Amino acid sequence: MEIRQLRYFVTVAELEHFGRAAEALHVVQPAVSQAVARLEREIGLTLFDRSRKRITLTPEGRSFVPHARRVLRAVERAGREAADLAAGVTGLIRIGSSEGLGPRLELILAEFRRRRPAVRVELLSQRTPTKLAAVAAGDLDAAFVRAAEPSAGVIVHHLWDERLVLAVPAGRAARGGRPVELPDFADLPLARTPRPDNPGVFDIVTDACRAAGFIPRPGPSLLSVQDVLAGPVAAGECWTLLYATTMTLPVSGVATVAPRSPLVVPTGLAVADPPRSALVGELVTVARSIRG
Repeated sequence: MEIRQLRYFVTVAELEHFGRAAEALHVVQPAVSQAVARLEREIGLTLFDRSRKRITLTPEGRSFVPHARRVLRAVERAGREAADLAAGVTGLIRIGSSEGLGPRLELILAEFRRRRPAVRVELLSQRTPTKLAAVAAGDLDAAFVRAAEPSAGVIVHHLWDERLVLAVPAGRAARGGRPVELPDFADLPLARTPRPDNPGVFDIVTDACRAAGFIPRPGPSLLSVQDVLAGPVAAGECWTLLYATTMTLPVSGVATVAPRSPLVVPTGLAVADPPRSALVGELVTVARSIRG
């Protein structure tokens, strides 16, 4: 059974004439007659009484009409929904998130939802390499990434540069009234995210320390910011770096200070190249409008 057969059958049933049905369908009459006859053979029912000049529906045909119309409406609805998906009007968008995006992420998602209220947004937190691979494979539609380079099948749209601040033991925050510098903490281990989780950010920090004349001593892994701050940093055992927009509760014994020489990390939106849907293009437009 074909959709075309059902459409021809319903049109003939409504007009009670094969010729007028053919005109309405913009096809030749034999095509309509053959399609309806084939439908009757396939379902094992006689749908029309052809014994008189004006064809009429048989009782079986009258019973079959609402079923055929229901199928055609479902097909039409599916077509509209598919068009909406292609146009980015409805659907699901999966976005890889990053820690410390702060108010910007909230603004971006709020504006995107305002533009596309019928679209469901799903946020997933993953390591940067995992997010890039997921975008390339189509498992994510887009991902916010830091210090990430484009890769095969993925383009990264630069959005803004994020400042890093130092989170240090409170007693080490003041140095005779002068601004602190990275070398002031060369003697303490540096707590940070392992390099495999975000190679770009890891290398930016390492290069900055080397430019300042020292190689950072390895410290605890920065898996939970609040735990590291309240534990080893507050105890004077290490220091770390935080994004300026990272929201953390005040921690006794910890001070956050901006280094005299700014340390920044680029933040971007990674998408497939070319984008797979209009939703992705809309997200890029929104993110760029709120990047400042």
